[in-house]
Amino acid sequence: MALTENGISSDIVNKAYEGGRTIVDVMKDGEIALVMNTPEGAQAVEDSRSMRSVALMDRIPYFTTAAAAHAAALAMTSRADGDLAVRSLQGV
Repeated sequence: MALTENGISSDIVNKAYEGGRTIVDVMKDGEIALVMNTPEGAQAVEDSRSMRSVALMDRIPYFTTAAAAHAAALAMTSRADGDLAVRSLQGV
């Protein structure tokens, strides 16, 4: 698993339709600090509604594309390195 190979511990958690203790339960228990969810298919999209709702209510960062998660990771790295700066997006 890519996370483990990069020194990031992780656990497999059930999706909402799989029953038992699901990702929504884990989020509500405060055990999740960031969510990257790229739903594919009708069932996954339906399940993601409850995840987004909990993420909003509990202020958990939630990304729905790999590009957005990658950009966030780069920003977190820059912040940790002290290289974070603000700049205008308009032409200079």
